[in-house]
Amino acid sequence: MLKNILFISFLAFALSGCSNMKLSNFSDKKPELKIEEYFLGKTSASGLFIDRFGKVRRQFKVDMEGIQEGDTFILNETFLYDDGEEEFRRWEIKKTGEKTYEGSSSDIKGIALGERSGNAINWHYTLKLKRKDGIMLVKFDDWLIMQDEKNVFNKATMKKFGIRLGDVYLFFKKD
Repeated sequence: MLKNILFISFLAFALSGCSNMKLSNFSDKKPELKIEEYFLGKTSASGLFIDRFGKVRRQFKVDMEGIQEGDTFILNETFLYDDGEEEFRRWEIKKTGEKTYEGSSSDIKGIALGERSGNAINWHYTLKLKRKDGIMLVKFDDWLIMQDEKNVFNKATMKKFGIRLGDVYLFFKKD
């Protein structure tokens, strides 16, 4: 258990400078991460949002189901937050090249663009973040890194007007 905690701490520290990460750094890393393979079927995750001051603002769990429908990969996500709020997101993802993707969802402005290399995928998109007083558009720099056949680590940096609002951390696990 201590070994896992140290590894996760190291990984979080290593990824704290995600803006400096490059997909090319992952080209020879294994196992290769392909969304349409890893997320096919049921996957679960737990995560949290840490604001730019280091305060944990929200914790949550996610149940997902990935379905291949023709050339579209559907990823249904059900979020359950620590305050009891539940949220549903349906991604429609299409491969646009050997290592590139486009994704859409009702709470994404425009198209999410993803690219993979080795055991990593990097997504860029603008999320319509729900707030008490309406919707706020925030940009995501979203990294998924496969650790082994069952585990994927995710760190997404949220920005508004180029200012970092905080980071979302997720730990995906295949049953």
